[in-house]
Order: sequence, then C-alpha cells, then structure tokens
Amino acid sequence: MTLFSAAYYAELARTMNCPRCDRPAGRDEVDNGVGILVGPYGCPCGWSENPDYDTSGGPRHDDAGYRLDQWGGATPPQTIESEIR
Repeated sequence: MTLFSAAYYAELARTMNCPRCDRPAGRDEVDNGVGILVGPYGCPCGWSENPDYDTSGGPRHDDAGYRLDQWGGATPPQTIESEIR
C-alpha cells in the first residue's frame, strides 16, 4: 500500500543539474507531519529554479531588507551592535 501518489514520490526523487554550470543543484525539503514541502532547486553559482530567487546577477534583497538566497531562504539584515545593548 502506498500512502501517496506515484507523482508525489517521483517529485521527491527528482534531481537536476544546474543549467548554467552543470553542477548538481540542491533544494531544501521538510516533512511537516502532513506532507513534505520542497523549495526551489538552487546552485552555489547563484542560479535558482524560481526566477524570484535567482542570484546569479548578484545579491538580491526583498522589500524588508532580507537577503534572498537561491534556495528560497531569506536572511534578516544585520542588527546594529548598539541596538543589542
């Protein structure tokens, strides 16, 4: 008995190489207990499967100043040291 459809398992097993540099691309996956969420494929060269996260032209930031990475992550802006004290 399979719990999910064949298409679901095929998506989890999918791999790809970066179309820019031909290195293996990776993606983040998380099992939240109900299903598995997957992010876009990304490569260290900056290419992303999702054009909103493609950083091959240099760093990208969202409207709140978070730095976006090619895997769909967002790193908050640095906190000024004087604000910590």
